[in-house]
Amino acid sequence: MKKTRKHGTEFRLKIIKKYLRGHSVTGLAKKWDVTRSEVKKWIDHYNSGGIRGLLPKPHSHYTKEFKLNVVKTYKDNGLSLRACCMQFNIAAQSTVSSWAKKYERFGLKGLMVQKGKSMRMKKEKLSAEKPQPLTRLEELEKDNLYLRAEVDYLKKLEALTRKKQIQQRKKRS
Repeated sequence: MKKTRKHGTEFRLKIIKKYLRGHSVTGLAKKWDVTRSEVKKWIDHYNSGGIRGLLPKPHSHYTKEFKLNVVKTYKDNGLSLRACCMQFNIAAQSTVSSWAKKYERFGLKGLMVQKGKSMRMKKEKLSAEKPQPLTRLEELEKDNLYLRAEVDYLKKLEALTRKKQIQQRKKRS
């Protein structure tokens, strides 16, 4: 896996111009030490928005309605993440992927904008019922089971110790 780094607009444009002159995506990716998917993404952004498509996008805040529209379009139309990002002008495929996962897990509530808070959705905690106190009989059965396990463990330990002693005696003889 190649190390993630940011590439300037000029660098991206240089790669795209070489692609438009007939170079292959794979060849360019190898030559300039970038991933094929990065090169494809840059080409898509250039094709949809020209040089503006290559400029860094400011951090966007999306409404839950917009997110829902994106997720529904992604799911219902069977679009790829890349195609969905291009259609809605979203910079990263991981954004759409994250929205889809949150929607599947939490529904519309998962797409709500949370300003000033972590965007990770935490599992709603189930209210745990307090365990009923054990009856005297149940306590005795539990203790009995524990003691049996302890005896079995000690027997096994003693058997292993004897076996080791016997092996050592045989080696000496």
